[in-house]
Amino acid sequence: MSSEDQERARSRFVEQFAMVLNDAGMQRMPARVFAYVLASDAETHTASELADGLQVSAAAISGAVRPLIDMGILVRDRVPGDRSDHYRIYSDDVWSTIIGRQESMFRHIDVLLTNGLRALTPGAGRRRVGETREFYRFLNSQVDTLALRWRAHQAALTTSPEPARAASSE
Repeated sequence: MSSEDQERARSRFVEQFAMVLNDAGMQRMPARVFAYVLASDAETHTASELADGLQVSAAAISGAVRPLIDMGILVRDRVPGDRSDHYRIYSDDVWSTIIGRQESMFRHIDVLLTNGLRALTPGAGRRRVGETREFYRFLNSQVDTLALRWRAHQAALTTSPEPARAASSE
């Protein structure tokens, strides 16, 4: 496969993955930036490189990186002597980072649902809100276990020759 074909294939993947992330609730441009940085072999990217790679304006990149930094997905760094900001994935274990950052959201949802239960009179609506609160409490109680299980799974992947063989045959 020529380098041009590889670049087209990567661009198709970035756009497809970004659509999935957008469908899951991430804004379109942050989803595109995240998918691009995730799929790139480069360790860091300037805003200009991101804009060129995604064929968008620098202003679009500026607006897209802020929420990714706020979510803890991207980090902005400076290289000594360089005036440009450089963006990189926060951690090689980006998925554990993302899942670990959900705790504050779960706490916020718990407070809202608890307040809702206090405001509602007994009935079907109150029951559904109570069940929703318990669902989120259950999810929150599983985050640490899920992160540990992911790390164990990830460690098994890196020690097994199978993933490397599967990736190289695609």
